[in-house]
Amino acid sequence: MADCLGSKFHVDEKRLNEVLDKARAFALTKGICMQSEQQGQNGTMLAQHFPFTLFPSVVPRTCFQEAVDCMLDFNTLIHKVAHDHNFLENSLKNVLEVDEFTQGLWKIYTQVREEGYTQPLSLGLFRNDFMIDALDPDHIQIKQVEINTIAAGASSLGSLLVLLHRFTLDMIGKYYDKEEVLNNNASLGTAWGLLKAWGLYRRKRAVILFVVRETESNIFDQRHLEFKVFSLNPGVRVLRRTYLDIYNGASLTEDKRLLVDGDEVAVVYLRAGYAPDDFPTHKEWDARLKLERSLAVKCPSIQYHLAGLKKIQQELTLPGSVEQFIKDPAAVRRIRATFVKQYSLDLGPEGDKGVELGRNDPHMYVLKPQREGGGHNLYGNDIRTFLERHHNSKERNAYTLMERIFPKANKNYLVTPGTPFALSDVISEIGIYGVFIGSANEVKINMQCGHMLRTKLLGTDESGLRTGHACLDTPFLVN
Repeated sequence: MADCLGSKFHVDEKRLNEVLDKARAFALTKGICMQSEQQGQNGTMLAQHFPFTLFPSVVPRTCFQEAVDCMLDFNTLIHKVAHDHNFLENSLKNVLEVDEFTQGLWKIYTQVREEGYTQPLSLGLFRNDFMIDALDPDHIQIKQVEINTIAAGASSLGSLLVLLHRFTLDMIGKYYDKEEVLNNNASLGTAWGLLKAWGLYRRKRAVILFVVRETESNIFDQRHLEFKVFSLNPGVRVLRRTYLDIYNGASLTEDKRLLVDGDEVAVVYLRAGYAPDDFPTHKEWDARLKLERSLAVKCPSIQYHLAGLKKIQQELTLPGSVEQFIKDPAAVRRIRATFVKQYSLDLGPEGDKGVELGRNDPHMYVLKPQREGGGHNLYGNDIRTFLERHHNSKERNAYTLMERIFPKANKNYLVTPGTPFALSDVISEIGIYGVFIGSANEVKINMQCGHMLRTKLLGTDESGLRTGHACLDTPFLVN
């Protein structure tokens, strides 16, 4: 079953091209789309289908279930880390010496913490990403790549793609049941989380604010979520604004209620703000601070954002770190079973050990900065070059070294511009979505709400969807 499901049947080239053409049309009619880089006349939006695989990719059911089963544990872990000031400060202190973006986040965190959090509740719409490590073929296991606490996208498009993949399987006569190609409620769960946070604000006329980029290729994923919110509760309006819009058109009342062009905001949902280029001037930083100081429920709050940084992930792999926050031994085992080894690169004896590992065997590791959104990691000889250049520099403090995960390859067809349409060797990454709402002292909601799969050519290092490195996919679960 390691082959593409489509390759198990004799499908001639003519028939395969028919499936391809109809799959592309299916994607467009269902809105599995992204904004084209080309612009129509008078600035009108042009759409193209989102990159996707022609068929679902095989995933061992036991590995998928292990990823699902630990999601509530990770939700709780991130929440508790986010509310432990000493852990955040001790973990990030060396990063803060050299990384300007993390410094900007920390400055906001410090100010709102010293003022006292206006809104005690935080909303987490998390996505926990895993790969299935097959370095030891006799011991296949799920391993965590990262957990995303800000702008964890693709929930809407991933929920739709299962319909496309059932369609392509039907077209080639491949029998399957609903337990092999699961329904995916990620979009519904994410929308429900936003509405639950809106309800806890207790102001029926208040709106939900999506903070977005001026130009966003992934706008359809965001719009699907907006319309899902509307379908669940037509009385709730969703606004879309950039950080500059907020700087120019938002204000705080005396009791810190956030007003955007006259509308009171109940929930702030950040789909921008995870990268330095989202903050080219002080105006964007001032806008983020304004949001954070408000009474609105933030998704993520600044402390949730910090808790998702790569340095925090590395610190949590250290002995005793998880146990500091999670007391249930079974939950600790579920979490730790997904960890690969990670190493500090902080200037000093401990970091020197990590530097030597990376220099001596760079192809066994990934070098990660404190960034989201794909396209930032270093691999292979680039790791050695970086570590040799910064061997005696604090610049290395901003990075962590992570053991590389080696998944087993499958075969599939990638339907994406710039990639030949051919049966290719591919590898996949599983994302599990979670919703968490709580304060430092109370948990309101903790749930797992769906999944996504992204697939890329074997040999491709990065796996970001928005950056064009991977295709959207669906798991075909096998025993």
